[in-house]
Amino acid sequence: MHYRIQWTRLLAVCCVIAVVIVVGRWLVVRAHGPVARSSPPPHVAAASSSHHKSSHPRPYTLGGSTTPFRGDIYIADEAANRILAVNVRRQIVWTAHVPSPDDVNPTPDGGPLIVNADARQIVYAVSPKTGQILWTYGHLGVTGSAPGYLYIPEDSYGLPHGDVLMTDPGNERALVVNIKTGRILFQYGHTGVESIAPGYLYWTNNAVALPNGDVLITDGARAGLPQQLLMVSPAGTLVWHVTLPKAIVYPSDAMPVGPGLYALTSYTDPAGLYVVNQKGRIVWSYAPQTGPGSLNHASSINRLPNGNFLVSDDQNYRVIVIDPATHRIVWQYGQKGVSGTGPDQLLGNTDSKAAGEALPPYVWWEGGPRVTPTTIP
Repeated sequence: MHYRIQWTRLLAVCCVIAVVIVVGRWLVVRAHGPVARSSPPPHVAAASSSHHKSSHPRPYTLGGSTTPFRGDIYIADEAANRILAVNVRRQIVWTAHVPSPDDVNPTPDGGPLIVNADARQIVYAVSPKTGQILWTYGHLGVTGSAPGYLYIPEDSYGLPHGDVLMTDPGNERALVVNIKTGRILFQYGHTGVESIAPGYLYWTNNAVALPNGDVLITDGARAGLPQQLLMVSPAGTLVWHVTLPKAIVYPSDAMPVGPGLYALTSYTDPAGLYVVNQKGRIVWSYAPQTGPGSLNHASSINRLPNGNFLVSDDQNYRVIVIDPATHRIVWQYGQKGVSGTGPDQLLGNTDSKAAGEALPPYVWWEGGPRVTPTTIP
């Protein structure tokens, strides 16, 4: 009788436990949905047969368009001493003779093109109507760091109120200069001192101002040093910096393409195009190693208003437009591997931008702020 009572009690307890387990699992499924038994824990990535490693973030979806672009495209054809404007039908609609134009950056509302000639130690302001050089900063063929001098100037951009943001890598600095007075209004980096410490630069190749006044800097284009992006405040303090992945061997010309997203190239052969976030993770890439879509020392990438990427594929002598959603080239000016100055040919292009493009600090993107610039005279 004693044993029978114990077994009866034990059976009752087991039944209660089983009911609790079943009810508990039902409540979990109802609250969160079914959980597959083969699913990994939340902190473990599921295995994939794709070429992406499991530690990579989920790819960011960038929408594009089968229509390449609207309006015209400016091309800096450095080896031919010219800037071209071409339309979507590959017709040259405007030409300016500019000595050794390395980069070309339009300002909105009919303002001048800001053009740097790194081989000549000069930054120009060029009329987009007449092609006339309106203003220069620097001393022709002479390097230096004193006011009025530059050392291998790279990308430069027109700012409101008649100022120009210049990248001066030979002097390890980025500058804002007033084009009327020549006065230096802002500097990040210690002149002539190369360092990875905060407040210093070590061979930067691009600095662009954003709508809130911060400056995005592409830094580290020197072998053996970290490749990084920096964000600097208008007061010259470091806001954040991130070391770039090793896939980006020679970072070139980072530009904002969305909130917290930055596009840049790896200036190599074969070259790659990348979009990274503020943690330095690659969320989109285009880097074919061979074939007609492969790139050779692509130097610049800019997102067009329709979402496509405009790319200067320098040592393939062409400018291309890529739809990031399909990873396909949807437009091209120039013939891959063929240099020249004839129709649909480039002798040695080094940059491309869309005419009328809202470049920093006038950048806007989906949901971003619109900034009305003051045109540089």
